[in-house]
Formats: sequence, structure tokens, C-alpha cells
Amino acid sequence: MLPERSCVGCRQVLDAGSLVRVRVGSDGLIVGAGPGRGAWVGPSQDCVALAGKRRAFGRSLRVEVNADWVAKLISQWPMQPPACPHGGC
Repeated sequence: MLPERSCVGCRQVLDAGSLVRVRVGSDGLIVGAGPGRGAWVGPSQDCVALAGKRRAFGRSLRVEVNADWVAKLISQWPMQPPACPHGGC
């Protein structure tokens, strides 16, 4: 059983395998696993846009998120949730 996470956009609780993890990198928001605090967002572009509108990325990541970062992330969407590193999730 996968852990449950809340989408920062629509606020729906889903298993972590259904969501995409977003974190802050040197050049903005980065999708995928890595060090540091992460925010979970649904694979829908609407979820990403809603999270940007609600300023939810900034609250979840505890940094000031530039509007350009959110726009860049939306332009790169749709994203698929990353494959499980364990191979069987």
C-alpha cells in the first residue's frame, strides 16, 4: 500500500503513485525525487494551474515561488507520475 498525499492544487487525497512530486531547484520548480521539501500535485494541468493561483507551491515548499516558475511548469505539463523505484508499486 502506497502512502497517501494531498494534491496542493485540488486538495484531493490520493496515493503517492498517482501524484507528481515538485521541488525547488536552482532554476525553478523541478519534477521528481530529490533532496529537500516537496509538494505533491495531481497529473492534471488544472491542478498545477490551481496550485499556482492559490500560491500553494510557496506554502508547501516554504519558499517564495516566482510566477514564472509556475508558468514554466505549466508549459511542460502534462507529466506522468514517476515510475516506482521499487518496480512493483
